[in-house]
Amino acid sequence: MNDTEDAVDGISRRGTLVKSGLALGALSSLAGCLSGGGNQEITPIADELTVWHAMGGTNGETLDGIAADFESEYGTSVNMEFQDSYENVLTNTLAGFDSGSVSDMLQVDSLFAQQVLDTERVRPVENILPDDVDTDDFLDNVAEFFTVDGELASLPFNNSNAIMYINRDAFEEAGLDPDDPPRTLAEVRSASEQLVDQDVTQYGITWPNHVWFVETWYGFEGELMTDAENGHAGDPSTFRTPDSIHDLFDWWKGMADDGLYTNPGIEAWGEATSLFIEQETAMVLTSTASVSGLIADSEDFEVDAAPYPSISETRVGPVIGGASFYVPEGLPEDRYEEIGQLLQYMAQPEVQTEWHKGSGYYPITQSSVDSLRADGWFEENPMYNVALEQLQNGDADDPATKRALLGPARNVQTTIQDKSVDILNADDIGSEIGAMKDEVETILDDYYN
Repeated sequence: MNDTEDAVDGISRRGTLVKSGLALGALSSLAGCLSGGGNQEITPIADELTVWHAMGGTNGETLDGIAADFESEYGTSVNMEFQDSYENVLTNTLAGFDSGSVSDMLQVDSLFAQQVLDTERVRPVENILPDDVDTDDFLDNVAEFFTVDGELASLPFNNSNAIMYINRDAFEEAGLDPDDPPRTLAEVRSASEQLVDQDVTQYGITWPNHVWFVETWYGFEGELMTDAENGHAGDPSTFRTPDSIHDLFDWWKGMADDGLYTNPGIEAWGEATSLFIEQETAMVLTSTASVSGLIADSEDFEVDAAPYPSISETRVGPVIGGASFYVPEGLPEDRYEEIGQLLQYMAQPEVQTEWHKGSGYYPITQSSVDSLRADGWFEENPMYNVALEQLQNGDADDPATKRALLGPARNVQTTIQDKSVDILNADDIGSEIGAMKDEVETILDDYYN
């Protein structure tokens, strides 16, 4: 689910979003105003360490197991508190900063990173981790996003990127080669036409209408979504809509008009997955965190994973998804040693291996990756390697591969998603893309000025 797609193990979050959207809109403005909060004392919500997270289902069970193992080894009690969604973690975090009582660790969606940083009420985890932790061991493509002003601001943990899953049986029935899946949008259209024309599946492809997929297409083209290097080099003011993005929406609309793509709904992660599992479509774009679930659920056909299809032959690299753990500033100083131990434990190779195998998120340290490769894990489970290989083939030094770091990210997100629907229904997509650009730039201006 976000990965951004990953928060609730395939459960649709639209109901949650309807309930929390207005509150998040108000809190987006609040976070931009909170400043100088670093000296405010925070009251722990319990004697034991408390972690607010958004991992449901089997991912939540795996996380609970990690906490239990930590307690056994260190003797420190940890309460993993499921908050239903990333949006609820954000809402509760900002409200907790305002009230002075908040969790010891906060699992924040990468989409909302700048909004939390703008509160000035989090302590960089690099200043909390024990001295013997080698932060250089974190994968470059991951650490680059979470490093702010030269310090690791939060602990990467459940990170992923978007990939494509295919129904191998459907491909073979349509005369397509499942070992050579589509790599560009043009190839996706061609494969979809063959699947639909031969009545193998009703549609060729689907994916949740979520900004993350649009961001990923920007990244592969080497295009920045905003100026100021996607917000990593200052306050952004311009939303960029280069020719390649016009090409994207032109393709997207054509696929919808011709019945080759079906829109499952805004942020409809579960619905998109269901269309694939029910074999209504032979391709789905979603998170690598869905690997284990799709393998388990595809009892009637053979599923496989493939790299994300790019707009053109250009493949600079994907943007990350998922979340990281932030730590509030202002807690009693004696708690930070225990928090540092827990953060260190969660980054250990054996724990990352457990997390990766249980969830599908890729490991976030090179030592974890090396251990899995040495054990032959990726050779035996190649679907788990697709996103990791896609990540490490990307250019970590290219600003386009860094997910946008925007204070009003939630409002920008919903605007792009809503306007995408308008574009699909428009006679003149150029004017609708222009309207999307204008609205996003108004949001940026309201937040930063």
